[in-house]
Amino acid sequence: MTRANAVAALLLALHAGLAWWVARENSVTFDESFHVPAGVRILHAGDFATSYAQPPLPKTLYGLAALAAGARDPDPRQAGPGRERFVGYTFMRANADRYGRVFGAARAVAVLFSLLLGVMVWRAATRWRGARAGLVALAIWAVLPETLAHAAIAGVDLPTGLTFFGAALAWNAFLRDGRWRTWWIAAAWIGAAFLARFSAVQILPALLLVTAFASWRGLAIAPRRAWIGWLLLPLAAWLALDAGYLFQISWRPLALWSFQSHSFQSLQSMLPGLRLPLPEAWVEGVDYLASLSQPGAKHSFLLGRVTEQHSWIYFPVAIAVKWPLGLLGLAAFQKLSRIRTWRSRPWDLDEVTWIAFMTVVFVSCVSSNLDYGVRYLFPVLPFLCVWVCDRAREGVDRARSRLALLLVLAIAIESALALPYPLSFFHALAGGPGGGDRIVNDSNVDWGQGLIALRRDLERLGIRKVHLAYHGTVDPALYGIDYEIYTGGDPGPGSDWLAVSSYFFVGLPARITTMRGMSKEAIAYDFSGLRDRHPMTRPAHCMYLFRIR
Repeated sequence: MTRANAVAALLLALHAGLAWWVARENSVTFDESFHVPAGVRILHAGDFATSYAQPPLPKTLYGLAALAAGARDPDPRQAGPGRERFVGYTFMRANADRYGRVFGAARAVAVLFSLLLGVMVWRAATRWRGARAGLVALAIWAVLPETLAHAAIAGVDLPTGLTFFGAALAWNAFLRDGRWRTWWIAAAWIGAAFLARFSAVQILPALLLVTAFASWRGLAIAPRRAWIGWLLLPLAAWLALDAGYLFQISWRPLALWSFQSHSFQSLQSMLPGLRLPLPEAWVEGVDYLASLSQPGAKHSFLLGRVTEQHSWIYFPVAIAVKWPLGLLGLAAFQKLSRIRTWRSRPWDLDEVTWIAFMTVVFVSCVSSNLDYGVRYLFPVLPFLCVWVCDRAREGVDRARSRLALLLVLAIAIESALALPYPLSFFHALAGGPGGGDRIVNDSNVDWGQGLIALRRDLERLGIRKVHLAYHGTVDPALYGIDYEIYTGGDPGPGSDWLAVSSYFFVGLPARITTMRGMSKEAIAYDFSGLRDRHPMTRPAHCMYLFRIR
């Protein structure tokens, strides 16, 4: 084993250890309560409709791990199109005695996803800029708060980043060798991406830009084949979707569908007889996502205000406060360097690939009404890790190389200060861990991950019972918390303490989880009277604990 390989192995082991620590210290998050039961339903009953909000591939893999850990099937009587919260609740009750083990197994799959992506980042950066640059890229990946947070969650953001990056690398290989065998590998990655996230459509314009550049600069060994291959990618994605959903295609004319979004309703009125050769659950999921992106469909939080309107500055602000200063510094130095040297160091195919994917994902997020978390930009991170490692390539003067290494060290220190709660990370200028929750909120801070930390704080302070306004999909009693649900007004005499999720604290509305399931209607709290009070503690940097009398 070479020295570089040994260091890479240590960095991967560090990443795995930190991610597993995070997984054990954070309670089950909002969407996990839907994804894992959905995967179990898919494996037991071929039921894709109950959780149509995202494609099935990651959920199925999480469900497979959950079943291996002894998960019991949720109540099938609760299943039905879009009823994932009801199925999630019955799954929670059915597995109450093994809840931690079942979700721990599912999260182990996410850790493996992140390790695989780390290896791919390392190898891509090494091939592009040499061994030292490869280790720098891997080191960034290993300690980023965002990667550690999602490596510890049975979610869809990490699989999205994995499949995007895999598709990019495979397509680059196809442009270089022109072999159909390599095209099939790229098509498989793209098919996996479409089965992981609806946003996989972003891959196609990114690869269009890469293919155009390769053809223009003579970097594609077979330009005609490259363009034919790109034109065949939608067909490959379509076949992957139909196969991934076990060919559960409705063939009903659009006139017989019930759509939620204005865009699909418009299509229905224009082409009522159209029959889509696509999985029914996938169409329902795209329609649901389109409905969420409509103005007023869901509230977001930006710069101290709850709003129903999309803002193009949301993601720039989220990046500015949620990504470590060290990473922002590396990105800024790399961009300035490439502006100064673009004539003397022309862009190569690899660099154009990194930039094309980052640009398409960023523009898509900024132009979409999905202002709910910086996690939608997660696919940018593997490309960014590789691109900024250029600062540590062989031949760079010693001062610039040392600066790059210092910034990587800064990322590690910033991340360490937030562990084991990286999901609520903010850098120091934004207030530190949890401190920027009045700049952006939602899954940037509070995704329901704070119950374990809350229980520990209650035990440490000798608090037996607490009034609780909790934003999540898990009954806090599963984590040993004795609570009374707080719905507003004057808290009753059952406790002198009030615990509030950051999500509710800033005024965002949502359903609340009760001992009998989730409430039918969303609740919006008014905690303005507590805004200037110092809490006793901040469990997991995503909750507030106040003494109220």
